[in-house]
Amino acid sequence: MKATLLKRLFILGLSCHCALALATATGNQSEPVDCSKTPGTQSALNACAFQDFENASAAYSTAYKTLSQSVGNQQRKLLRQVQTEWLQYRVKACEFEKSGIEGGSAAPMINWQCQARLTRERTAELQRFLDCKEGDLSCVRQPR
Repeated sequence: MKATLLKRLFILGLSCHCALALATATGNQSEPVDCSKTPGTQSALNACAFQDFENASAAYSTAYKTLSQSVGNQQRKLLRQVQTEWLQYRVKACEFEKSGIEGGSAAPMINWQCQARLTRERTAELQRFLDCKEGDLSCVRQPR
């Protein structure tokens, strides 16, 4: 029960961290930013970095959900544990990456760029499990 409570508190804390970072990244803009054009302000650069992170997160969520649904209960439990720890790693790694400019106006951009990059890398890892070939001993699910 204590472990479940700690997990819930961690997820709540992570959600609050993301909400705070989102507020920081987007500021009080009244108009959406067109990221297909080169943004002209740091606030716009921050917002575009966050949009990129959202796009990376959508692909990650799809891969995670597909993999989770394609493995057994024991593997699903392990996958959840790995993903929880990976999320903690991602947050801390990106905090470290932006620590050189902490408090600066570009800090949110550096954070979201880092989060997007690590999310894409993790998505590729999850996708590798989904695309494994016959004979791949590291495959956690039945090959197609």
